[in-house]
Amino acid sequence: MDNNYTSSAHNENIYVNYTFDSTHGQLYDFSKMAAVDWDEVHDGQKLVPREYTSWNALNILRLSLSLWIMAGHLAIILFVLSKQVLRKDPKNLLIVNVALTHLVMGGFIIPVKLHFTLNPYLVDCTLAKVWTFVTEFFQTSLSLYAVAFLVFERFMYIYTEKHKTLLLMKSKKITTMVLILLPWILSLLVLLPIFQSAILVKSEDQNSCLFKVNDGFFFAAYILAFFPPSILVGTLTPFTGLLDCLRPNSCSYKPLTPKGESLTVTAFVSFCSIFSEAPYCIVRLLMLKMECNNPYCSRFSEALTMTMWIRISKAAIFPFIWLAYTDIRDAVLCQLKLSDDSVDYDDDDDILVEGKDIQKFPLTQPPNVPDL
Repeated sequence: MDNNYTSSAHNENIYVNYTFDSTHGQLYDFSKMAAVDWDEVHDGQKLVPREYTSWNALNILRLSLSLWIMAGHLAIILFVLSKQVLRKDPKNLLIVNVALTHLVMGGFIIPVKLHFTLNPYLVDCTLAKVWTFVTEFFQTSLSLYAVAFLVFERFMYIYTEKHKTLLLMKSKKITTMVLILLPWILSLLVLLPIFQSAILVKSEDQNSCLFKVNDGFFFAAYILAFFPPSILVGTLTPFTGLLDCLRPNSCSYKPLTPKGESLTVTAFVSFCSIFSEAPYCIVRLLMLKMECNNPYCSRFSEALTMTMWIRISKAAIFPFIWLAYTDIRDAVLCQLKLSDDSVDYDDDDDILVEGKDIQKFPLTQPPNVPDL
């Protein structure tokens, strides 16, 4: 019985070895690449390590940025959701969605990378594969599609206002929910099958994370993660800005966004989103397709490190961009004013007067409450 089991296991190992050796593809170790990515210089075919496996200034900076990104985006999410007048506007719920995409950067990509850097020999293979998929493809596509659908909502807002057509409340809620879910669903459905198809076969060593991959699928995944959503953003933004410039002075669609505000904010958000992701994608594509053994090829890895820091910086500054919207800015100022006056109100900024809710937003004084 034991001999049969041993023979069967031996035959299986031989089959696995033969399958791995006979499969055509590039060798890719997800654990090692996740640990060294951004942190080692590729000098031809030689890796020149840097001493980043301790709590030095760079890793402390990474941790600080991770906490900053999480705190900033959680603050904007909780603030919008806690204000009734803000969460009724579909635009603000889509801003929450964009903030969630940046939480992926601050709450997953940077902390897990920090774990890999500090523990380069204790990298779990499954976690390394998930991190690679999220970092290289999913987060890029997700953040760009979230911005694209935010711009689309601004386009629909200005269009309905210009033509004096009012969307029904029920249809507005359904449309908002669809626009929130689409970036997540679309990014997963498009990129995950391609990523899985790129992984051909695993090494026979169960303790390693060495695979043979088809880098052509990786190339396609980079293309689909960046270019379709970028083209969508780049196409919608000028049309939204043009409609915004042609808006009438009197508007029928409420809540009112001042003329020119949608143009300014969507243009700036679109510019930051596209041009912070583009360098990383371009460098990755060049590294996939260019065969280079000269010393100057190490500059590609230096460029990759720089472009990743650009992506991280974008996630760090995005919470402040939303203050350009009048309703969010006024809500923040109103909250600060109420805090200075030491007045406590409920979560929706309403006060009950003789059984009626009186809205005090934005920056308006409530009516005098009669003594009871």
